[in-house]
Amino acid sequence: MSFLPGLTEAAQVPDIYIDVNEAHTQVLPIGTLWKIRVPSEAKMSIKVLTGIAEIFGTELANNIEYNFQNWNFTVHAVEEVCLEWKGTDSHPAIEGEDLIPNESAQNIYNLHFSLEKMRNSTFDGPKVMIIGNKRVGKTALCRTLCSYTIKFKSYQPMFINLNPQESIFSPPGCLSATPISDILDVQLPIWGESMTSGATSLHSKQPLLKLFGLEIIAENRDLYMSTVEALSEDVSERLHKDALIQRSGCIINTPPLSQLDDDLKDLVNIIEKFKVNLIIMVGDENNDEDMAQFEKVSQTIKPFVGDFLLRLPRLTGVIESDDTYERSLQRNAIREYFYGNQNTALSPFSVSIDYEDLIIWEPINLLDPSSAGADNNSIDKLELKQVTITPSSIQHALICLTYSDKHAKPNDVRRSSILGFALVTEVNEKRKKVRILIPVPGNFPNCSTLLTSYRYLE
Repeated sequence: MSFLPGLTEAAQVPDIYIDVNEAHTQVLPIGTLWKIRVPSEAKMSIKVLTGIAEIFGTELANNIEYNFQNWNFTVHAVEEVCLEWKGTDSHPAIEGEDLIPNESAQNIYNLHFSLEKMRNSTFDGPKVMIIGNKRVGKTALCRTLCSYTIKFKSYQPMFINLNPQESIFSPPGCLSATPISDILDVQLPIWGESMTSGATSLHSKQPLLKLFGLEIIAENRDLYMSTVEALSEDVSERLHKDALIQRSGCIINTPPLSQLDDDLKDLVNIIEKFKVNLIIMVGDENNDEDMAQFEKVSQTIKPFVGDFLLRLPRLTGVIESDDTYERSLQRNAIREYFYGNQNTALSPFSVSIDYEDLIIWEPINLLDPSSAGADNNSIDKLELKQVTITPSSIQHALICLTYSDKHAKPNDVRRSSILGFALVTEVNEKRKKVRILIPVPGNFPNCSTLLTSYRYLE
């Protein structure tokens, strides 16, 4: 009877169950990178048993378990490393590229020690700006340089993020400047937790935030450059008042060059506003377009920085990602602002407010005909317009709370500092009420708010 179909196969159970507590051992030879992709629906933990391993310049402590979710990153073996990992994915590493030589390490070391010499030779630290196209490793390079700067000396570099799509110490849509005074959290794509979080295992950071609010710079280039200028003024004041940060210098992360204007006037304005004295352009040496772009950038900005324009090859270990992954990082940043992460649980507070008690403004989106009008030259591109409260306009929207009064003029609202963020969870047209999630208990502040282009649905 054993020849009948199905009798012998019935005893074979498909291997579809993955034991999340099963430990796997991985050995990383010295000088190699382990490329890891952890999807949003998966989890992974890593524990270094022996050796020295880093994630973007931050060393992993031995025999401490680090947890990761929805993040693409690399583990660099400074010396031979033996680690164990657990996870819901049986093979989290990038197939075919599990272990690759870290060809960028020497370039990053040389750049770091060059910046150290600049800090030792003058009281005004280096103001280095990283530029390049998308997915060449600009943010990873900035993070590594920040980590190396604080590793051996008591420096506090000012990290400046000028890419509103990056969620670093804040929800998306912001430009930020953050003094890096302690190690960065290797478990979080947003680099760590800000002062809005509760008690944290690592020292929380206190960023200076300026709201851009839109997703793409081209939606309102004038507003973006105005926001950059406002942030540069705050950075200049902070450097003037804090000698340690001034000595440590600034590390500036920029948007992809494709998002700036073709004649590079935006780039020149940023250089002038932040008094940049060193520019690193990251690009693919084997890409003709990148090389042609380097020549164009070189001709444009050499009058401002002279020979202090360096070219760095595309970083080894850059993991190709898509817009879906970047959207998920933005959603995670919004969720972590209100609810915390796996290490720190937060409890937001829900309030109900009447239509007439809520004043919301929004910037003009020049790429939206219904918002900007037919002739973009006939409008004030920095002007704010009041939002008509409807479910379609603000449902699930992230809004920015400002320090300006509820009845303040639009220009005062635009120039106002950021108090925090709130999330619109429900709009009830029948009762004319809006339910809003705020980070702390209490009444909704008596202030004006700014609508961002970002949405979050729980």
